[in-house]
Amino acid sequence: MIRTGFLPEEFSSALSSTLPEQFAVGRGRIVRAEKSADGSNFTRPDADGGVTVFYGTLCELAESLGDLLCGDAPSVPWRNAFAFRGVMIDCSRGGIPKISFLKRAIATMALTGLSHLALYTEDTFEVEGEPWIGFARGGYSKAEIRELDAFASALGVELFPCIQTLGHLEHLFKNPRYQKYSDGPRILNVFAPESVEFLETLILEASAPYRSKRIHLGADEPWGLGHGNSLNFDSPVKPKEIYLRHLANLAGICERNGLRGIIWSDYILGHSGNEALNDEELSRIPSGLVLDYWNYVAEDGAEHDANLARLGKTAAERMVSPGLRSWNRFFGNSRKAVLTGDVFLESAFRNGVRNAMTTLWGDDGNESLFFTNWAAVTHQLCRMRAPGMSLRSIRLRLERIVGFDPRRFEAIDRMNSGEVLALNIENPNNCPGKLLFYDDPMYAFFTHACNDKAVEQHFAEAFHAIRGLPPVSREDRSLRRIGMLFADALRKKLLASLQARDGYKKRDRNLISEAIRSCHAAEKALGRFRREYRSLWMAERKPFGFEVIDVRLAGVAARLETLRAALCWYLRSGRAVEELELHFPADFSARDAGTSYATASSKSHNAIWMM
Repeated sequence: MIRTGFLPEEFSSALSSTLPEQFAVGRGRIVRAEKSADGSNFTRPDADGGVTVFYGTLCELAESLGDLLCGDAPSVPWRNAFAFRGVMIDCSRGGIPKISFLKRAIATMALTGLSHLALYTEDTFEVEGEPWIGFARGGYSKAEIRELDAFASALGVELFPCIQTLGHLEHLFKNPRYQKYSDGPRILNVFAPESVEFLETLILEASAPYRSKRIHLGADEPWGLGHGNSLNFDSPVKPKEIYLRHLANLAGICERNGLRGIIWSDYILGHSGNEALNDEELSRIPSGLVLDYWNYVAEDGAEHDANLARLGKTAAERMVSPGLRSWNRFFGNSRKAVLTGDVFLESAFRNGVRNAMTTLWGDDGNESLFFTNWAAVTHQLCRMRAPGMSLRSIRLRLERIVGFDPRRFEAIDRMNSGEVLALNIENPNNCPGKLLFYDDPMYAFFTHACNDKAVEQHFAEAFHAIRGLPPVSREDRSLRRIGMLFADALRKKLLASLQARDGYKKRDRNLISEAIRSCHAAEKALGRFRREYRSLWMAERKPFGFEVIDVRLAGVAARLETLRAALCWYLRSGRAVEELELHFPADFSARDAGTSYATASSKSHNAIWMM
């Protein structure tokens, strides 16, 4: 524990109020703080057994305290590799973190290297005079943002907004009041004067409660740009031309209002189903905008090098955004986030980029609670501090600062892998564990490819691996419990489905009876998981958005009950169960499952993935 009474007052209060198990005003190791003359960071032992931390910025002071908690403070002056070490949290797809939770998360991340935090709010921010924007979605009020902003600032962390100004506006345009601004279901009509005026209002309202003048304007994945209400068949305008006009407008809004705008760069590079901008078009990108390059799957630094070089042909500043592999899953994929993040950050550093912001997206319901991603968050922030930081140092920070056993995340990653189950998922954004969890137990579009003995062994091993590690904190205990409940529920659900199909195919009444008992056991296990997951959601997030998950989990339980009823009826009457008669073509794959009409997976992954 560190005594904070000798640290800057607001800084001390922020740490001791949110992390009382690590910081206290009147007890613990005495740590003093002094601003260094040259902006470097180092520590010096004091005669009374305490230590003085010399620091350049408040966020670097927080890093030094984190080093001291780990007993891993550098003995020589140091500077961070990346000046901008950011995290973006998705607050738009059904999971809106509570302010109290965000304060604790900011304090913890600051100890491991955080300097900037972006809140991704498509329509979940207050717009004066527009109560229907974000209605019933749990958006943040200006007062909430100001409270969080003041807290972050006390720790030297810059809080700034991340919104959308072109695509990804489907939640806004669902309301008929705002369709007059749309080009299509999710795209802004950039030609309409009233849309341009409305856009400036959104930008100013989003930035108003923040002290930062930085704002991320999105503008990614503008699918259907110029093909909707704005399309004039007599004089059509190329989408790239529309895009460049829009960037000029964004830059003008920012310049008029003293803002520093950032945009995603996928459209510029041709990564959004479009043709990449040529050299002449690149030269027209406003120099006042920052180009944020994201790429979540590349494992080859050469790909990043080429893309960063392409963006370097513009006069705009560059930044990079790796991903935390948090989307389309219940548990973040730490292993993949570490692999892709390391390659990305090494390339950025090699190419002279010193601004990095990792992204925690929540596509498809935002089911991955923040605390299931702590291993990846910690790793990437540490590597932003120093790309060569050792795994030992990173794991030490995960355990002693954040409060998790690194091996628990490794066990969860293995559980969600489809390799052992011979489940080949072509789309790298999909998680085998989640696909199997929501797979309809009667149709078994994904499940039918699995072997019941492999399922039993795989998830039993995962259950025992997760349980066998004693928790090192309250949060680690929660991760342990939810991981065990997920493994148990998924194992029993898959067994029920496989036994039903096998028993029905063989007309084996004993096996069908066993499947009926397995259905009942799976329903109970699913109920235990649902109750625990709900409790964790409500502790971390506002309730808005949980209704989507509640319905999904209830749907899985209902389908198990329907399967059980159908099997009982078959044993009594001998009447065929048509779903179990389904024949799978020889070349049936996971891709085919995603397009099947009745599967719960296709409903959750395709129809409402934006939620």
